[in-house]
Amino acid sequence: MIAKYLITLPSLALVASAHAGLSLDTLKQASKTRDIATLQQLVSDSEGDVLEMYPRYYLLSTQIRDISETDASAFLQRYDNTPIAERFRGEWLKELGRRNSWASYSNEYGKLVDPAGTELQCLRAQAGMALQQAEAVSAAKPLWFSDKALPDACNPVFDALFASGELGSNDAWARIRQALAANRADFARQLAARVGPPAALSAKSLDQAGKSPEKTLQKLDTGPRAERELALYALEVLGRKDPDAAAARIPVVSASWPEADQRFAWQQLGLSAARKLHPSASAWLARGGMEGLNDEERGLAIRAALRSQDWPAVQARIDALPTEQRGETTWRYWRARALAEQGRSAEARNELAQITQGYDYYSLLAREELGSALQLPPATRTSEEDIRQVRQIPAIRRALALYAQNWKAEGAREWNWAVRSLGSDSQYLAAAELARREGWNDRSIYTADRTRQQHDFALRYPMPWRSEILNHATGNELEAAWVLGIIRQESRFVVDARSGAGAAGLMQLMPATAKWSAKRAGLDDFSPAQVINPETNIALGTTYMNYLQGRFSGNQILSTAGYNAGPGNASKWQTAQAQDATIYIETIPFSETREYVKRVSANATIYAQQLRQGEMRLKARLQAIAPRGIMVSDGAP
Repeated sequence: MIAKYLITLPSLALVASAHAGLSLDTLKQASKTRDIATLQQLVSDSEGDVLEMYPRYYLLSTQIRDISETDASAFLQRYDNTPIAERFRGEWLKELGRRNSWASYSNEYGKLVDPAGTELQCLRAQAGMALQQAEAVSAAKPLWFSDKALPDACNPVFDALFASGELGSNDAWARIRQALAANRADFARQLAARVGPPAALSAKSLDQAGKSPEKTLQKLDTGPRAERELALYALEVLGRKDPDAAAARIPVVSASWPEADQRFAWQQLGLSAARKLHPSASAWLARGGMEGLNDEERGLAIRAALRSQDWPAVQARIDALPTEQRGETTWRYWRARALAEQGRSAEARNELAQITQGYDYYSLLAREELGSALQLPPATRTSEEDIRQVRQIPAIRRALALYAQNWKAEGAREWNWAVRSLGSDSQYLAAAELARREGWNDRSIYTADRTRQQHDFALRYPMPWRSEILNHATGNELEAAWVLGIIRQESRFVVDARSGAGAAGLMQLMPATAKWSAKRAGLDDFSPAQVINPETNIALGTTYMNYLQGRFSGNQILSTAGYNAGPGNASKWQTAQAQDATIYIETIPFSETREYVKRVSANATIYAQQLRQGEMRLKARLQAIAPRGIMVSDGAP
């Protein structure tokens, strides 16, 4: 029955979904309830529809345990180069793995556009085991060192790698150490089976080290490998609780250890301390060195040196980065700053000159450091013919049809799939303008952001609800460009945007924040359902911004950090002395908030240019961060 719907249908005709009357909500409900009869009817009814592959996908996916390889292949061939085929191919590969159909798996895996999923990679290695393809098995070796939990499909692959000797006891110990450093004691205990398991890594020993690290350190014989690993774990736990106490214990406990283990102890203490902005973090990391750190940890080490304003260490740690990471705009900027602080101004200017071409936070800073004011390029207007041609792209047509029925996530996948195939700035601009006309603000921004030579900043930085934003900004004594910068970062101007945490609307207000702001604004009749009303959301969001601006004495950086992470955290990250704003921003320990503050600041600078009002220089926004005062809770969220 299934195959007849896949094989005997005529070629896809690109006609509007509305013409055929395909109801996506009916489709989703039928899939949820496994209503096969309705799914089959929708397959029949959608013949020739621009979205005809969607009922077929849901019919196949719902019955994936029962379909034949012929059924699956017919669908994948018919709808090749579509996101729904890519989605089904991932599901089908897992089913082929369940069936141990390894030759088919190997053939299909190579057709994935993005074969990044760990489970699929491990299943590919299993296929290699079955087909005696040694290279495919060896390719999975790096997964052993992943710092994330791995699916069960990886276990037989690792068994094979250990059996062949490609992985050995040192690799097992390395992963045990990694698990303990991540405070995953239960997982480390499971891994210990690869090396014994030793009594020192028993559930009881690990539990005691986690609860009473000082007691564990006092009674350990740290000569054997297992005892050293347990001691390192206890030191890490102690370091999270009391960094100074751990720093005092490391020289005593590790006196007879190999040098590499001593360095690791200092590295882990330094990294833990850096996450808490401890003033000794950089010095401890200096004792541990940079060897063996991953990208995130190397960045943390640089930020610890920044926090201490140890400019030679900042430069040295950046210079020690792998080539690709060292070339990132962030580290090129901070290398220039480190050079300048050491009196090497010519080298600093040369470094800055390499990163002035973009419009991101550090590119804008580099321009201003070199004395060049931001001038937005003239807008390149797209033609109606370009828009018409973009509208005819099949994935764009599918995206718009999905968006029209409020399937926004699926529509965005189709849109992004189409955008990947666009090859010129004129096509990007045409697609961005089409999305704007359809009211799809986030896809318009996403697409316009990709231009390299020809730009239209009215598409990159749009101003829907401009009058409402300007009115509420004025009423709350806020810079309108800053409000726009917040909204662009929070929701990309999607009215009904909702986060997994529960934030809603243009300004992504949490329920407690919306309620508190409504009370502050005197909106006595406010109900939670109103939060996605654009004007209500703007009124509440700007009320909260006004509160933050007052709390932080007009400092936009602290206020922006407080908007994202809460005012308590923004205050906690201040130091006892006044601080350079760029250092404060770069050393925010929450990566999301760190990037958020950078992007909002750059957004606001560009919006000020567009509005021709407000602060048009990024550096002028970066007011010095005042010393931390006494934090008093005032009941605000």
